[in-house]
Amino acid sequence: MAPGVTGTDSERRTPQGVSYSTLPHMVNAEGQYLYCRTWEPALQAGQKLRALLFFSHGRGSHCGVLGPILAQLLNRHGFLVFSHDHVGHGQSEGERVYVENFDILARDILQHVDMMGARHPDVPIFLLGHSMGSCAGITAACKRPGQFAGMVLASPAIENVITSSYIYWTLAWITYKIYPSMEIPKNRHILTKDNEKLKMYVEDPLVSGAPEIIHLGMKFLYAMLATQNLLPEVDCPFLVIHGDDDKVCDVSGAWKLYHQARSRDKKIKIYPNCRHVLLLETPEDVEKVKQDILDWFLARVTRDSKPT
Repeated sequence: MAPGVTGTDSERRTPQGVSYSTLPHMVNAEGQYLYCRTWEPALQAGQKLRALLFFSHGRGSHCGVLGPILAQLLNRHGFLVFSHDHVGHGQSEGERVYVENFDILARDILQHVDMMGARHPDVPIFLLGHSMGSCAGITAACKRPGQFAGMVLASPAIENVITSSYIYWTLAWITYKIYPSMEIPKNRHILTKDNEKLKMYVEDPLVSGAPEIIHLGMKFLYAMLATQNLLPEVDCPFLVIHGDDDKVCDVSGAWKLYHQARSRDKKIKIYPNCRHVLLLETPEDVEKVKQDILDWFLARVTRDSKPT
């Protein structure tokens, strides 16, 4: 069996038709199979892991988009990076991009964290989330205070043009009641300014290319509102990063998190002229974002865990 496999049903297959018996995966509390990935650092003899990092991806995406970028950044500093495709995403089971609430995603995150923590006891665990994945991370941190040594929350899905406007919310709700199956085309160009990376993302077969269905979109909006209610409970060290030209998730949500969280160790960084997926932006912008992420994590890893 592949490393990390916890299921026993060799007949179960991914939405793409690949047997889970050939893939690393876990089985969540509802019996759904979730595809998992782990990027381990190449430690020399006598070296120890400095930290574990769970990566929580965004809606419609999968762990293989940004996970390798984070692994390349952090593995050389003694971080083990691990992740899974959230329910309904990538190579995991579940209705495509259906997100009832972030509690379910948070439950799966904590299950995966427990698995990896048991293999690597006494190693601090961090989280990096993007968009929806940030909200799932916030929810997980609130469910289990003290679990994470810190979080980097990129472009969190806390606020957008609909949740921030009574008029837009009312119009969306009325449309949902009358035309729940109506399709809303996606505008991929609001994800990044880098057209080459955008093309690779759009052509990725594991990225959902289906139009937004309004009843699914409304479920997601309600989940965003639930996250807003959690912000005063956040007590975990965090760095929130956001592009000021993000048309998917409004930057005001990042500021709400920063101002309302009761965390004493908190920082916010806004990147001019950057869109939703900061790690897929133009090379110059990406280097700035990666350096900020790296500096923040390294400042919070104990010195005695530094590789020698």
